[in-house]
Amino acid sequence: MTTSGILYVVATPIGNLQDITIRAVEVLKDVNFVVAESSARALKILNHFGIHKSILTINSYSEERKSKNITERIGRGESCALITSAGTPCISDPGNIIVRRCYEQGLSVRVVPGPSAAVGAVSISGLFADHFVFFGFLPQKRSKVKKVLNELASVPYPAIFFESPRRVIKTLHLILEEWGNREAALFKEMTKMYEEVLRGSIEDLIERLGAQELKGEYTIIVAGREKKA
Repeated sequence: MTTSGILYVVATPIGNLQDITIRAVEVLKDVNFVVAESSARALKILNHFGIHKSILTINSYSEERKSKNITERIGRGESCALITSAGTPCISDPGNIIVRRCYEQGLSVRVVPGPSAAVGAVSISGLFADHFVFFGFLPQKRSKVKKVLNELASVPYPAIFFESPRRVIKTLHLILEEWGNREAALFKEMTKMYEEVLRGSIEDLIERLGAQELKGEYTIIVAGREKKA
């Protein structure tokens, strides 16, 4: 059962709706309103579990402006569930501004943990990722991508990136150019119907992707720099 005047940061499935936690369903049923990145995605989740709530949408452009109304409602005693399109909010997704505003105003924030594309991918990558670096989506401009990759090149731990089907091959080429032909793993549409895991060298992945129709979201994990003997 939820408590009034609290922001709940709720993880939702990254694909398969059955991956939602029992607690997440209970919180979504009990809160006064839901803040979501996508109303369509939020409705799909809520309708699947027979939940009817008012939904306030935010994105990276509107979050700052809408955070005032959200925190005012929480301050008056309403409870709110913050969700993203998929996975855990505030990680490569909107939500951080709202969380910070709640803390600044002395409001309570609670996490309802659950699915995460990055952690799920790491667990089946086979890259011995007891330690890893998570970056998320790389910048749009080639020069900025090269700058990020240059900064991460010497890290001895696997690096995790998110990528769209439109850019995934281009990004792999840039990583190959900057880091060499390292071992890597690529995850397509995790937990969904057409889920696929590809493992091998970066060159292998580029070749195999070139023969596919690229759809859905991709998670890329690239091995860290090997320590010289």
